[in-house]
Amino acid sequence: MGATSFPLEVSHGQIAVFASAIQQPFNDWTDRHVAQGFAWRAGSASFRALVEAGTHLVQVVVADQAPPLSPSAIRAIEVPFEIPPAGAIEIASISDSVPLSLSAGVRTLRCEFLGAGQDGNEHVRFVFAKFDMPRFEVIRADDQLSVGDELLTTAEPASI
Repeated sequence: MGATSFPLEVSHGQIAVFASAIQQPFNDWTDRHVAQGFAWRAGSASFRALVEAGTHLVQVVVADQAPPLSPSAIRAIEVPFEIPPAGAIEIASISDSVPLSLSAGVRTLRCEFLGAGQDGNEHVRFVFAKFDMPRFEVIRADDQLSVGDELLTTAEPASI
């Protein structure tokens, strides 16, 4: 298992994970996307942050098997994510981006929002794990989410 950490300046209440080569990498959010906490399309997954803006300390974990959900996770969401053949992806907000290079393939991408740490910054953990049947699931919802019976698993590119 490999891991890395970095600060990310979040704006507009979202963090996105996308293939670096994708055109218009951010997703357009509908009211339903906001309610469920994520907007997804092939090559791009956006997650609703706990706060609108500020420094987030991001931890990225790459594993053959996903580690257990962090007990301090306030919100946790899993989506399928395909890392392109070149392996180039980014974790970004509208105002900041960090490029990463991962092994190509279909993964389960789990986003865990852990809340503010003792340092005063929000903490987020992204887990990329091999999984035969990646799925869409809100694993843990806080009171800001209103997850319906059926998740909306399509989004349109945002025109920023």
